[in-house]
Amino acid sequence: MEENKKANPVRNTPIARTGAVNNPDNTAGDIFSAVYREKKIQNEQEKIEAQRIAAQQAAQAQQITSVSAIPENDANDKKIKPVFIILIIITIVLFLASGIYLALSFLNKKPSADNSIDVPVVNTTSASLSSPFEYQRLYGVDFPEGMQDKYKLLYAQNDDFVGWITVPNTSIDMPVYQCSNNEYYLKHDSYDTYTKYGTLFLDKENNPVNLTRNTTIYGHNFDNKSIFDELHNYQDPEFFKQSPVIEFNTLYKDYKWKVIAAFHTNGSSEGDNGYLFYYIASDFGNNSFMKFYDELQQRSYIHTGVDVQPTDKVLTLSTCTYFFDRNGALENARFVVIARLVRDGESEEVDTSLVTTNNNVRYPQLYYDVFGGTNPWRNSSKWVPEIN
Repeated sequence: MEENKKANPVRNTPIARTGAVNNPDNTAGDIFSAVYREKKIQNEQEKIEAQRIAAQQAAQAQQITSVSAIPENDANDKKIKPVFIILIIITIVLFLASGIYLALSFLNKKPSADNSIDVPVVNTTSASLSSPFEYQRLYGVDFPEGMQDKYKLLYAQNDDFVGWITVPNTSIDMPVYQCSNNEYYLKHDSYDTYTKYGTLFLDKENNPVNLTRNTTIYGHNFDNKSIFDELHNYQDPEFFKQSPVIEFNTLYKDYKWKVIAAFHTNGSSEGDNGYLFYYIASDFGNNSFMKFYDELQQRSYIHTGVDVQPTDKVLTLSTCTYFFDRNGALENARFVVIARLVRDGESEEVDTSLVTTNNNVRYPQLYYDVFGGTNPWRNSSKWVPEIN
């Protein structure tokens, strides 16, 4: 079935969300399945095209440099001048032709089917905009009320944009998008172009206007320090000491989050005797939340010493993992980092001296199926999100 990008329900209006998830589907967390077997295949066509363009640009730059380096009083001045004049004429003709083409394109620009006007492609590596209101005036962009000016350029380029995430001491410093399904951005970039690398995206059940109990961001892992690969660093207490706080800002507000857990888990119920730890649930009650936190402490490689209260909110970063893959087998599994929101009025400082290593990690059954041994957690409690 073709994956379609549907309207983002957060565009200009708050998302209306349902309550707690009482009976989660055991396969609901398995959003990476469709592309899992492509995980180590690099996007060679993208690389080849980028190399071709770079080589072409380098050749053009070299040609321009060679022409501009000709001395005026060269002994062969008479031979060079005709060639130089021809190059100047060609350059002027191309310049005029380009100007005419752009002018005609602008005059003939028509609204799209939904009556919106196409927005020019912009550089998504920068989240700032010197004059956001120019986009509103010239291109008809309807900016949501209360959104931050610094993100208006990204929103103008793609109104699926909902925030920006930064994980210190990693390459994770990039925009986050959201649409009405959890499939589209697995294989598309912010320009709606197909790519196996996909784009970081917010779970469709989350609300960037008024944060849900649990805000989940998904991203691929290609084992090459791209996208969410470097989340795995949080298995190491020493890395946590250097990067205890994650920043995830939405269109409307900046937020800091203190890391509280990092763990491996199964991606489908088959990996744990029919049980799927539903860590992506968006809403649940205070008592259920504290039970959830206990489950995190059992599974996490590190105990960070960051305190958690029943009314806290958390940020979940989820990616696929190769940890369980052995002898060519591709196992359905995830690596997850969870951080809790810095409370209003609370210092964002973390006492990193409190971090310890968990020497009794709770793994799913998949771990013992792959590495051997008896699962001591087989009959342990199986948490599900509840409204209480």
